Amino acid sequence: MAFGSALSVEVDSTSARKSRGAFFTPPLLTEYICRWAIRSKTDKVLEPACGEAEFLLAAAHRFEEIGLGRSCLKENLTGLELHAESVIEARKRIVASGVSCNVMKGDYLLSDFEGCFDAVVGNPPYVRFQSLDRAQKEGCRRVSQKSGVEISALSSLWVPFVIQSALSLKSGGRIGLVLPSELLSVNYAAPVRKFLLSSFAEIRLITFEERVFPEVQEEVVLLLAEGYGRGGSNKINWIQCSNARDIDRVSPLDYTPKTSDARWTGLFASEASVCLLESFLNQGEFALLSDWGKVSLGVVTGNNKFFALTDADVARNGLADDVIDLCPPGSSHLRRTSFDSSDLSRLGQLGKRTKLFYPQGGSISKSAESYINEGCASGVEKGYKCRKRSPWWRVPLVKPPDAFVTYMNAFGPNICWNAARVPNLNSCHGLYLRDDVAVVDPSLLAIASFNSVTMFGAELRGRSYGGGLLKLEPREASLLPVPSPELVEEAANELRSVKKYVDAAFEKGDYETAVSVVDAVLSSRTGHASDYVQLGSSAALMRLRRAKRAKKVDS
Repeated sequence: MAFGSALSVEVDSTSARKSRGAFFTPPLLTEYICRWAIRSKTDKVLEPACGEAEFLLAAAHRFEEIGLGRSCLKENLTGLELHAESVIEARKRIVASGVSCNVMKGDYLLSDFEGCFDAVVGNPPYVRFQSLDRAQKEGCRRVSQKSGVEISALSSLWVPFVIQSALSLKSGGRIGLVLPSELLSVNYAAPVRKFLLSSFAEIRLITFEERVFPEVQEEVVLLLAEGYGRGGSNKINWIQCSNARDIDRVSPLDYTPKTSDARWTGLFASEASVCLLESFLNQGEFALLSDWGKVSLGVVTGNNKFFALTDADVARNGLADDVIDLCPPGSSHLRRTSFDSSDLSRLGQLGKRTKLFYPQGGSISKSAESYINEGCASGVEKGYKCRKRSPWWRVPLVKPPDAFVTYMNAFGPNICWNAARVPNLNSCHGLYLRDDVAVVDPSLLAIASFNSVTMFGAELRGRSYGGGLLKLEPREASLLPVPSPELVEEAANELRSVKKYVDAAFEKGDYETAVSVVDAVLSSRTGHASDYVQLGSSAALMRLRRAKRAKKVDS
Protein backbone atom coordinates (compact mmCIF):
# COMPACT_ATOMS: atom_id res chain seq x y z
CA MET A 1 0.00 0.00 0.00
CA ALA A 2 1.19 3.50 -0.75
CA PHE A 3 2.19 5.86 2.04
CA GLY A 4 -0.99 7.48 3.36
CA SER A 5 -3.26 5.38 1.13
CA ALA A 6 -5.93 2.95 2.29
CA LEU A 7 -6.36 1.61 -1.24
CA SER A 8 -4.43 -1.52 -2.19
CA VAL A 9 -2.06 -1.45 -5.14
CA GLU A 10 -4.49 -3.75 -6.95
CA VAL A 11 -7.16 -1.04 -6.79
CA ASP A 12 -4.84 1.95 -7.16
CA SER A 13 -1.37 1.06 -8.43
CA THR A 14 1.75 3.15 -7.94
CA SER A 15 1.88 3.95 -11.67
CA ALA A 16 -1.79 5.00 -11.67
CA ARG A 17 -1.25 7.36 -8.74
CA LYS A 18 1.86 8.79 -10.38
CA SER A 19 0.02 9.40 -13.66
CA ARG A 20 -2.56 11.57 -11.91
CA GLY A 21 -0.01 13.22 -9.63
CA ALA A 22 -1.37 11.78 -6.38
CA PHE A 23 1.21 11.86 -3.60
CA PHE A 24 -0.17 11.57 -0.09
CA THR A 25 0.79 14.23 2.43
CA PRO A 26 2.45 13.35 5.76
CA PRO A 27 0.24 14.17 8.79
CA LEU A 28 2.76 16.66 10.22
CA LEU A 29 2.20 18.88 7.18
CA THR A 30 -1.60 18.52 6.97
CA GLU A 31 -1.97 19.33 10.67
CA TYR A 32 0.34 22.35 10.47
CA ILE A 33 -1.39 23.84 7.44
CA CYS A 34 -4.87 23.36 8.91
CA ARG A 35 -3.83 24.92 12.23
CA TRP A 36 -2.60 27.95 10.30
CA ALA A 37 -5.52 28.20 7.86
CA ILE A 38 -8.56 27.57 10.10
CA ARG A 39 -9.11 30.37 12.60
CA SER A 40 -12.84 30.58 13.29
CA LYS A 41 -15.80 28.26 13.84
CA THR A 42 -17.49 30.03 10.92
CA ASP A 43 -14.68 29.40 8.42
CA LYS A 44 -15.67 27.65 5.22
CA VAL A 45 -12.83 25.41 4.03
CA LEU A 46 -12.20 23.57 0.76
CA GLU A 47 -9.76 20.80 -0.04
CA PRO A 48 -9.53 20.39 -3.84
CA ALA A 49 -8.05 17.11 -5.11
CA CYS A 50 -8.80 15.75 -1.63
CA GLY A 51 -7.70 12.18 -2.35
CA GLU A 52 -8.56 10.05 0.66
CA ALA A 53 -9.40 13.02 2.92
CA GLU A 54 -6.08 13.52 4.71
CA PHE A 55 -6.51 17.31 4.86
CA LEU A 56 -10.24 17.03 5.59
CA LEU A 57 -9.55 14.91 8.66
CA ALA A 58 -6.81 17.31 9.80
CA ALA A 59 -9.27 20.20 9.27
CA ALA A 60 -11.91 18.39 11.33
CA HIS A 61 -9.38 18.02 14.14
CA ARG A 62 -8.58 21.74 13.93
CA PHE A 63 -12.26 22.70 14.10
CA GLU A 64 -12.56 20.46 17.14
CA GLU A 65 -9.67 22.33 18.78
CA ILE A 66 -11.47 25.66 18.38
CA GLY A 67 -14.79 24.33 19.66
CA LEU A 68 -16.75 22.95 16.70
CA GLY A 69 -17.64 19.27 16.90
CA ARG A 70 -16.85 16.78 14.12
CA SER A 71 -20.53 16.10 13.51
CA CYS A 72 -21.27 19.78 12.82
CA LEU A 73 -19.04 20.47 9.82
CA LYS A 74 -21.49 20.05 6.95
CA GLU A 75 -21.48 23.79 6.28
CA ASN A 76 -17.79 24.29 7.01
CA LEU A 77 -15.87 21.61 5.20
CA THR A 78 -15.91 20.55 1.54
CA GLY A 79 -13.76 18.12 -0.39
CA LEU A 80 -13.54 17.66 -4.16
CA GLU A 81 -11.85 14.76 -5.94
CA LEU A 82 -11.78 13.54 -9.55
CA HIS A 83 -10.67 9.93 -8.88
CA ALA A 84 -13.78 7.83 -8.17
CA GLU A 85 -12.13 5.17 -5.96
CA SER A 86 -10.51 7.87 -3.83
CA VAL A 87 -13.88 9.60 -3.37
CA ILE A 88 -15.37 6.35 -2.06
CA GLU A 89 -12.45 5.80 0.30
CA ALA A 90 -12.53 9.43 1.50
CA ARG A 91 -16.22 9.10 2.40
CA LYS A 92 -15.54 5.85 4.28
CA ARG A 93 -12.75 7.43 6.31
CA ILE A 94 -14.84 10.49 7.12
CA VAL A 95 -17.81 8.40 8.29
CA ALA A 96 -15.52 6.16 10.35
CA SER A 97 -14.03 9.26 12.02
CA GLY A 98 -17.44 10.70 12.86
CA VAL A 99 -16.95 13.72 10.61
CA SER A 100 -19.87 15.36 8.86
CA CYS A 101 -18.74 17.12 5.67
CA ASN A 102 -19.23 17.14 1.91
CA VAL A 103 -17.00 15.08 -0.41
CA MET A 104 -17.91 15.52 -4.05
CA LYS A 105 -16.61 13.98 -7.25
CA GLY A 106 -15.56 16.51 -9.85
CA ASP A 107 -12.81 18.39 -11.67
CA TYR A 108 -11.70 21.40 -9.64
CA LEU A 109 -10.50 23.34 -12.68
CA LEU A 110 -13.98 23.14 -14.19
CA SER A 111 -15.74 24.09 -10.95
CA ASP A 112 -17.43 27.40 -10.12
CA PHE A 113 -16.40 28.16 -6.54
CA GLU A 114 -15.39 31.80 -7.01
CA GLY A 115 -15.51 33.72 -3.74
CA CYS A 116 -16.96 30.85 -1.70
CA PHE A 117 -14.33 29.92 0.90
CA ASP A 118 -12.34 31.44 3.73
CA ALA A 119 -9.53 28.94 3.24
CA VAL A 120 -8.34 26.44 0.65
CA VAL A 121 -5.92 23.77 1.82
CA GLY A 122 -4.36 20.79 0.11
CA ASN A 123 -1.70 19.15 -2.01
CA PRO A 124 -2.41 19.81 -5.71
CA PRO A 125 -1.56 17.09 -8.25
CA TYR A 126 1.82 17.23 -9.97
CA VAL A 127 1.15 16.29 -13.62
CA ARG A 128 2.92 17.77 -16.64
CA PHE A 129 0.76 19.69 -19.10
CA GLN A 130 1.48 17.34 -22.00
CA SER A 131 0.05 14.43 -19.96
CA LEU A 132 -3.30 16.12 -19.33
CA ASP A 133 -6.46 14.99 -21.10
CA ARG A 134 -8.63 17.31 -23.16
CA ALA A 135 -10.95 18.21 -20.27
CA GLN A 136 -8.04 19.10 -17.99
CA LYS A 137 -6.46 21.28 -20.66
CA GLU A 138 -9.80 23.03 -21.10
CA GLY A 139 -9.85 23.58 -17.33
CA CYS A 140 -6.39 25.17 -17.53
CA ARG A 141 -7.58 27.43 -20.32
CA ARG A 142 -10.61 28.51 -18.28
CA VAL A 143 -8.54 29.30 -15.20
CA SER A 144 -6.06 31.29 -17.29
CA GLN A 145 -8.87 33.22 -18.94
CA LYS A 146 -10.60 34.04 -15.63
CA SER A 147 -7.45 35.12 -13.84
CA GLY A 148 -5.50 36.71 -16.68
CA VAL A 149 -2.50 34.60 -15.67
CA GLU A 150 -0.60 32.89 -18.47
CA ILE A 151 -0.28 29.11 -18.07
CA SER A 152 2.56 27.71 -20.15
CA ALA A 153 2.33 24.44 -22.06
CA LEU A 154 5.56 23.53 -20.25
CA SER A 155 3.91 23.78 -16.85
CA SER A 156 2.36 21.31 -14.44
CA LEU A 157 -1.18 20.87 -13.11
CA TRP A 158 -0.30 22.46 -9.77
CA VAL A 159 -0.04 25.86 -11.50
CA PRO A 160 -3.75 26.27 -12.40
CA PHE A 161 -4.66 24.70 -9.02
CA VAL A 162 -2.86 27.50 -7.19
CA ILE A 163 -4.63 30.14 -9.25
CA GLN A 164 -8.04 28.46 -8.92
CA SER A 165 -7.50 28.16 -5.17
CA ALA A 166 -7.04 31.92 -4.94
CA LEU A 167 -10.12 32.57 -7.10
CA SER A 168 -12.16 30.33 -4.76
CA LEU A 169 -11.50 32.64 -1.80
CA LYS A 170 -13.60 35.33 -0.22
CA SER A 171 -11.94 38.69 0.30
CA GLY A 172 -9.26 38.28 2.94
CA GLY A 173 -9.12 34.49 2.46
CA ARG A 174 -6.15 32.13 2.85
CA ILE A 175 -4.52 29.31 0.90
CA GLY A 176 -2.30 26.70 2.51
CA LEU A 177 -0.80 24.39 -0.12
CA VAL A 178 1.97 21.82 -0.49
CA LEU A 179 3.75 22.64 -3.76
CA PRO A 180 6.82 21.48 -5.67
CA SER A 181 9.87 23.69 -5.26
CA GLU A 182 9.47 24.51 -8.97
CA LEU A 183 7.41 27.43 -7.67
CA LEU A 184 10.66 29.08 -6.60
CA SER A 185 12.77 28.62 -9.68
CA VAL A 186 11.26 27.53 -12.99
CA ASN A 187 10.50 30.01 -15.74
CA TYR A 188 6.94 28.83 -16.29
CA ALA A 189 6.09 29.66 -12.65
CA ALA A 190 7.03 33.34 -13.09
CA PRO A 191 3.41 34.41 -13.81
CA VAL A 192 2.27 32.51 -10.69
CA ARG A 193 4.88 34.20 -8.51
CA LYS A 194 3.75 37.58 -9.83
CA PHE A 195 0.08 36.67 -9.30
CA LEU A 196 0.68 35.63 -5.69
CA LEU A 197 2.58 38.79 -4.80
CA SER A 198 -0.09 41.00 -6.35
CA SER A 199 -3.07 39.08 -4.90
CA PHE A 200 -2.16 38.43 -1.25
CA ALA A 201 -1.27 40.87 1.52
CA GLU A 202 1.03 38.34 3.23
CA ILE A 203 2.95 35.34 1.89
CA ARG A 204 4.86 32.78 3.92
CA LEU A 205 7.04 30.05 2.42
CA ILE A 206 8.36 27.07 4.36
CA THR A 207 11.21 25.11 2.83
CA PHE A 208 12.99 21.96 3.99
CA GLU A 209 16.61 20.86 3.82
CA GLU A 210 15.64 17.18 3.86
CA ARG A 211 12.99 15.30 1.91
CA VAL A 212 9.64 15.24 3.68
CA PHE A 213 7.76 12.87 1.36
CA PRO A 214 8.80 9.22 1.88
CA GLU A 215 7.80 8.04 -1.60
CA VAL A 216 9.03 10.83 -3.89
CA GLN A 217 12.24 12.78 -4.43
CA GLU A 218 10.44 15.96 -5.43
CA GLU A 219 11.43 18.86 -3.20
CA VAL A 220 8.37 20.57 -1.73
CA VAL A 221 7.56 23.91 -0.15
CA LEU A 222 4.58 25.03 1.88
CA LEU A 223 2.83 28.11 0.53
CA LEU A 224 0.78 29.99 3.13
CA ALA A 225 -0.81 33.12 1.68
CA GLU A 226 -3.44 35.33 3.33
CA GLY A 227 -5.32 38.55 2.79
CA TYR A 228 -6.57 37.72 -0.69
CA GLY A 229 -7.76 40.78 -2.57
CA ARG A 230 -6.61 43.20 0.15
CA GLY A 231 -3.50 44.55 -1.51
CA GLY A 232 -0.33 42.86 -2.62
CA SER A 233 3.04 42.33 -1.02
CA ASN A 234 6.61 42.95 -2.12
CA LYS A 235 8.18 40.54 0.35
CA ILE A 236 8.01 36.92 1.48
CA ASN A 237 8.10 35.65 5.04
CA TRP A 238 10.42 32.63 4.90
CA ILE A 239 11.06 29.71 7.23
CA GLN A 240 13.85 27.26 6.42
CA CYS A 241 13.57 23.95 8.31
CA SER A 242 15.69 20.83 8.48
CA ASN A 243 12.56 18.65 8.29
CA ALA A 244 8.82 18.70 8.97
CA ARG A 245 9.33 18.34 12.73
CA ASP A 246 11.17 21.68 12.88
CA ILE A 247 8.46 23.96 11.49
CA ASP A 248 7.48 25.48 14.83
CA ARG A 249 11.07 25.80 16.05
CA VAL A 250 12.50 28.17 13.43
CA SER A 251 12.10 31.94 13.33
CA PRO A 252 11.01 33.46 10.01
CA LEU A 253 13.06 35.83 7.87
CA ASP A 254 11.91 38.40 5.32
CA TYR A 255 12.95 38.08 1.67
CA THR A 256 12.27 40.69 -1.00
CA PRO A 257 12.41 39.50 -4.65
CA LYS A 258 14.14 41.85 -7.07
CA THR A 259 11.05 42.02 -9.32
CA SER A 260 7.49 40.73 -9.03
CA ASP A 261 8.13 37.72 -11.28
CA ALA A 262 11.76 37.07 -10.30
CA ARG A 263 12.89 33.67 -9.11
CA TRP A 264 12.70 33.04 -5.38
CA THR A 265 15.87 30.92 -5.23
CA GLY A 266 17.58 33.90 -3.64
CA LEU A 267 15.91 32.71 -0.44
CA PHE A 268 18.80 30.30 0.04
CA ALA A 269 21.58 32.84 -0.40
CA SER A 270 22.54 35.84 1.66
CA GLU A 271 21.65 39.24 0.27
CA ALA A 272 25.34 40.18 0.50
CA SER A 273 26.33 37.28 -1.77
CA VAL A 274 23.61 38.06 -4.30
CA CYS A 275 24.72 41.71 -4.41
CA LEU A 276 28.33 40.61 -4.78
CA LEU A 277 27.43 38.47 -7.79
CA GLU A 278 25.63 41.45 -9.35
CA SER A 279 28.72 43.61 -8.83
CA PHE A 280 30.87 41.10 -10.75
CA LEU A 281 28.43 41.37 -13.65
CA ASN A 282 28.01 45.15 -13.45
CA GLN A 283 31.77 45.76 -13.47
CA GLY A 284 32.17 43.73 -16.67
CA GLU A 285 34.49 41.12 -15.18
CA PHE A 286 31.78 38.52 -15.66
CA ALA A 287 29.09 38.21 -18.33
CA LEU A 288 26.18 35.90 -19.01
CA LEU A 289 26.90 32.74 -20.96
CA SER A 290 24.47 34.08 -23.59
CA ASP A 291 27.01 36.86 -24.23
CA TRP A 292 29.39 34.13 -25.43
CA GLY A 293 26.87 32.24 -27.51
CA LYS A 294 23.65 30.27 -27.74
CA VAL A 295 22.89 27.29 -25.50
CA SER A 296 20.76 24.61 -27.18
CA LEU A 297 19.44 21.13 -26.59
CA GLY A 298 21.29 18.21 -28.12
CA VAL A 299 19.97 15.58 -30.54
CA VAL A 300 16.68 13.98 -29.48
CA THR A 301 16.65 10.48 -31.00
CA GLY A 302 13.49 9.11 -29.42
CA ASN A 303 15.30 5.87 -28.56
CA ASN A 304 18.97 6.12 -27.63
CA LYS A 305 19.37 2.36 -27.31
CA PHE A 306 18.48 1.98 -30.99
CA PHE A 307 20.20 5.04 -32.45
CA ALA A 308 23.31 5.39 -30.25
CA LEU A 309 25.57 2.41 -30.95
CA THR A 310 28.77 0.88 -29.66
CA ASP A 311 31.59 -0.19 -31.98
CA ALA A 312 30.49 -3.79 -31.39
CA ASP A 313 26.89 -2.92 -32.41
CA VAL A 314 28.19 -1.35 -35.62
CA ALA A 315 30.36 -4.36 -36.49
CA ARG A 316 27.68 -6.90 -35.65
CA ASN A 317 25.12 -5.19 -37.90
CA GLY A 318 27.54 -4.21 -40.69
CA LEU A 319 26.74 -0.50 -40.27
CA ALA A 320 30.21 1.02 -40.73
CA ASP A 321 28.97 3.23 -43.59
CA ASP A 322 25.70 4.15 -41.84
CA VAL A 323 26.95 5.82 -38.68
CA ILE A 324 28.66 9.04 -37.65
CA ASP A 325 30.76 9.86 -34.60
CA LEU A 326 28.83 10.94 -31.52
CA CYS A 327 29.49 12.31 -28.05
CA PRO A 328 28.02 9.34 -26.13
CA PRO A 329 24.99 9.50 -23.82
CA GLY A 330 25.54 10.87 -20.33
CA SER A 331 27.87 13.61 -19.18
CA SER A 332 30.36 12.07 -16.73
CA HIS A 333 32.90 11.81 -19.56
CA LEU A 334 32.60 15.58 -20.03
CA ARG A 335 34.02 16.36 -16.57
CA ARG A 336 37.10 17.80 -18.22
CA THR A 337 38.02 21.02 -19.98
CA SER A 338 38.12 19.54 -23.49
CA PHE A 339 36.92 16.45 -25.34
CA ASP A 340 39.00 15.41 -28.38
CA SER A 341 39.24 12.55 -30.85
CA SER A 342 41.49 10.51 -28.56
CA ASP A 343 38.86 10.75 -25.81
CA LEU A 344 36.22 9.60 -28.28
CA SER A 345 38.37 6.67 -29.37
CA ARG A 346 39.08 5.66 -25.77
CA LEU A 347 35.38 5.66 -24.91
CA GLY A 348 34.65 3.60 -28.00
CA GLN A 349 37.16 1.00 -26.86
CA LEU A 350 35.45 0.94 -23.47
CA GLY A 351 32.17 -0.02 -25.14
CA LYS A 352 30.46 3.38 -24.93
CA ARG A 353 27.89 4.43 -27.54
CA THR A 354 30.09 6.68 -29.65
CA LYS A 355 28.27 6.14 -32.99
CA LEU A 356 24.95 7.52 -34.17
CA PHE A 357 22.86 5.54 -36.65
CA TYR A 358 22.53 8.05 -39.48
CA PRO A 359 22.27 6.59 -43.02
CA GLN A 360 23.35 9.19 -45.55
CA GLY A 361 22.68 9.68 -49.25
CA GLY A 362 19.59 9.04 -51.36
CA SER A 363 19.48 5.28 -50.83
CA ILE A 364 20.26 3.18 -47.79
CA SER A 365 22.45 0.11 -47.59
CA LYS A 366 21.13 -3.41 -47.17
CA SER A 367 22.61 -3.50 -43.66
CA ALA A 368 20.84 -0.26 -42.72
CA GLU A 369 17.57 -1.53 -44.19
CA SER A 370 17.89 -4.72 -42.14
CA TYR A 371 18.61 -2.73 -38.99
CA ILE A 372 15.60 -0.46 -39.63
CA ASN A 373 13.39 -3.54 -40.02
CA GLU A 374 14.64 -4.80 -36.67
CA GLY A 375 13.62 -1.47 -35.17
CA CYS A 376 10.14 -1.80 -36.66
CA ALA A 377 9.83 -5.34 -35.29
CA SER A 378 10.68 -4.15 -31.79
CA GLY A 379 8.32 -1.14 -31.96
CA VAL A 380 10.91 1.65 -32.09
CA GLU A 381 9.00 3.43 -34.85
CA LYS A 382 5.94 3.73 -32.57
CA GLY A 383 7.73 5.88 -30.00
CA TYR A 384 6.50 9.45 -29.69
CA LYS A 385 9.47 11.21 -31.30
CA CYS A 386 9.92 8.55 -33.99
CA ARG A 387 6.34 8.49 -35.17
CA LYS A 388 6.33 12.29 -35.44
CA ARG A 389 9.00 12.35 -38.15
CA SER A 390 9.36 10.93 -41.65
CA PRO A 391 11.18 8.71 -42.16
CA TRP A 392 11.06 7.69 -38.50
CA TRP A 393 14.69 6.49 -38.52
CA ARG A 394 16.14 9.80 -39.75
CA VAL A 395 17.29 11.61 -36.62
CA PRO A 396 17.18 15.42 -36.93
CA LEU A 397 20.88 16.15 -36.62
CA VAL A 398 22.25 19.30 -35.04
CA LYS A 399 25.52 20.99 -35.94
CA PRO A 400 28.36 19.97 -33.60
CA PRO A 401 28.54 22.63 -30.88
CA ASP A 402 31.70 24.50 -29.98
CA ALA A 403 31.40 23.24 -26.41
CA PHE A 404 29.27 20.99 -24.25
CA VAL A 405 27.48 22.22 -21.12
CA THR A 406 26.54 19.69 -18.44
CA TYR A 407 23.09 20.27 -17.00
CA MET A 408 22.49 17.57 -14.35
CA ASN A 409 25.14 17.94 -11.70
CA ALA A 410 25.79 17.10 -8.06
CA PHE A 411 28.59 19.68 -7.69
CA GLY A 412 27.83 22.21 -10.41
CA PRO A 413 27.91 22.57 -14.21
CA ASN A 414 31.02 22.68 -16.33
CA ILE A 415 31.78 23.65 -19.91
CA CYS A 416 33.81 21.19 -21.99
CA TRP A 417 35.36 22.30 -25.29
CA ASN A 418 34.28 20.09 -28.22
CA ALA A 419 37.69 19.53 -29.84
CA ALA A 420 36.37 16.30 -31.41
CA ARG A 421 33.74 18.30 -33.33
CA VAL A 422 31.01 15.70 -32.75
CA PRO A 423 27.27 16.21 -32.18
CA ASN A 424 25.76 15.58 -28.75
CA LEU A 425 22.59 13.94 -27.50
CA ASN A 426 20.21 15.76 -25.17
CA SER A 427 22.03 14.40 -22.10
CA CYS A 428 24.04 17.62 -22.27
CA HIS A 429 23.54 21.04 -23.85
CA GLY A 430 25.54 22.51 -26.71
CA LEU A 431 27.13 25.97 -26.72
CA TYR A 432 27.43 27.72 -30.10
CA LEU A 433 29.76 30.71 -29.93
CA ARG A 434 28.76 34.04 -31.38
CA ASP A 435 30.72 35.20 -34.39
CA ASP A 436 31.66 38.46 -32.70
CA VAL A 437 33.31 36.93 -29.60
CA ALA A 438 36.75 38.56 -29.77
CA VAL A 439 38.87 35.96 -27.99
CA VAL A 440 41.92 34.40 -29.63
CA ASP A 441 41.38 31.06 -27.87
CA PRO A 442 37.70 30.74 -26.83
CA SER A 443 38.32 27.16 -25.64
CA LEU A 444 39.80 28.76 -22.50
CA LEU A 445 36.25 29.56 -21.40
CA ALA A 446 35.98 25.87 -20.45
CA ILE A 447 38.72 26.37 -17.85
CA ALA A 448 37.74 29.86 -16.74
CA SER A 449 34.08 28.99 -16.13
CA PHE A 450 34.84 26.53 -13.33
CA ASN A 451 35.07 29.15 -10.59
CA SER A 452 33.23 30.18 -7.42
CA VAL A 453 31.28 33.00 -9.05
CA THR A 454 29.89 30.71 -11.75
CA MET A 455 29.15 27.91 -9.26
CA PHE A 456 27.21 30.31 -7.03
CA GLY A 457 25.33 31.68 -10.04
CA ALA A 458 24.44 28.12 -11.06
CA GLU A 459 22.85 27.49 -7.66
CA LEU A 460 20.71 30.61 -8.12
CA ARG A 461 19.78 29.96 -11.76
CA GLY A 462 19.18 26.20 -11.60
CA ARG A 463 16.78 24.09 -9.58
CA SER A 464 17.19 21.19 -7.25
CA TYR A 465 16.14 17.91 -8.80
CA GLY A 466 15.60 14.33 -7.64
CA GLY A 467 18.40 13.02 -5.44
CA GLY A 468 19.70 16.52 -4.79
CA LEU A 469 21.01 17.14 -8.32
CA LEU A 470 21.14 20.63 -9.81
CA LYS A 471 19.38 20.94 -13.16
CA LEU A 472 19.84 23.70 -15.72
CA GLU A 473 17.60 24.00 -18.75
CA PRO A 474 19.07 25.81 -21.80
CA ARG A 475 17.51 29.14 -20.86
CA GLU A 476 18.81 28.83 -17.30
CA ALA A 477 22.27 27.82 -18.52
CA SER A 478 22.26 30.90 -20.78
CA LEU A 479 22.00 33.03 -17.64
CA LEU A 480 25.08 31.54 -15.98
CA PRO A 481 27.58 34.22 -14.91
CA VAL A 482 30.91 33.32 -16.54
CA PRO A 483 34.14 35.27 -17.02
CA SER A 484 33.72 37.89 -19.72
CA PRO A 485 35.54 37.51 -23.05
CA GLU A 486 37.76 40.41 -22.01
CA LEU A 487 38.78 38.71 -18.75
CA VAL A 488 39.44 35.38 -20.48
CA GLU A 489 41.62 37.13 -23.07
CA GLU A 490 43.59 38.95 -20.36
CA ALA A 491 44.15 35.76 -18.36
CA ALA A 492 44.79 33.50 -21.37
CA ASN A 493 48.40 32.57 -20.54
CA GLU A 494 47.62 31.78 -16.90
CA LEU A 495 44.55 29.72 -17.87
CA ARG A 496 46.63 27.64 -20.30
CA SER A 497 49.22 27.04 -17.62
CA VAL A 498 46.70 25.64 -15.11
CA LYS A 499 44.76 23.46 -17.57
CA LYS A 500 46.65 20.29 -16.61
CA TYR A 501 45.99 20.91 -12.92
CA VAL A 502 42.30 21.51 -13.46
CA ASP A 503 42.00 18.36 -15.59
CA ALA A 504 43.90 16.35 -12.98
CA ALA A 505 41.46 17.56 -10.30
CA PHE A 506 38.52 16.65 -12.54
CA GLU A 507 39.99 13.18 -13.04
CA LYS A 508 40.04 12.65 -9.26
CA GLY A 509 36.59 14.16 -8.76
CA ASP A 510 38.23 16.87 -6.65
CA TYR A 511 36.08 19.74 -7.91
CA GLU A 512 36.84 22.03 -4.96
CA THR A 513 40.52 22.01 -5.92
CA ALA A 514 39.67 22.73 -9.57
CA VAL A 515 37.59 25.72 -8.48
CA SER A 516 40.31 27.03 -6.16
CA VAL A 517 42.92 26.86 -8.94
CA VAL A 518 40.74 28.84 -11.35
CA ASP A 519 39.74 31.31 -8.61
CA ALA A 520 43.42 32.04 -8.01
CA VAL A 521 43.97 32.82 -11.71
CA LEU A 522 40.93 35.06 -12.06
CA SER A 523 41.39 36.93 -8.78
CA SER A 524 45.01 37.66 -9.66
CA ARG A 525 43.62 39.64 -12.61
CA THR A 526 40.59 41.22 -10.95
CA GLY A 527 41.53 41.39 -7.29
CA HIS A 528 38.68 40.64 -4.86
CA ALA A 529 40.14 37.28 -3.74
CA SER A 530 38.00 37.43 -0.60
CA ASP A 531 34.89 37.90 -2.76
CA TYR A 532 35.60 34.62 -4.56
CA VAL A 533 35.92 32.94 -1.15
CA GLN A 534 32.59 34.37 -0.01
CA LEU A 535 30.72 33.23 -3.12
CA GLY A 536 32.43 29.84 -2.96
CA SER A 537 31.20 29.42 0.61
CA SER A 538 27.67 30.46 -0.39
CA ALA A 539 27.69 27.97 -3.27
CA ALA A 540 28.92 25.22 -0.93
CA LEU A 541 26.09 25.90 1.55
CA MET A 542 23.48 25.72 -1.20
CA ARG A 543 25.11 22.55 -2.54
CA LEU A 544 24.98 21.02 0.95
CA ARG A 545 21.29 21.83 1.16
CA ARG A 546 20.71 19.94 -2.10
CA ALA A 547 22.73 16.97 -0.84
CA LYS A 548 20.62 16.73 2.31
CA ARG A 549 17.57 16.24 0.15
CA ALA A 550 19.02 12.98 -1.16
CA LYS A 551 18.71 11.41 2.28
CA LYS A 552 15.94 8.88 2.79
CA VAL A 553 13.19 10.27 5.00
CA ASP A 554 11.54 8.24 7.71
CA SER A 555 7.87 7.56 7.07
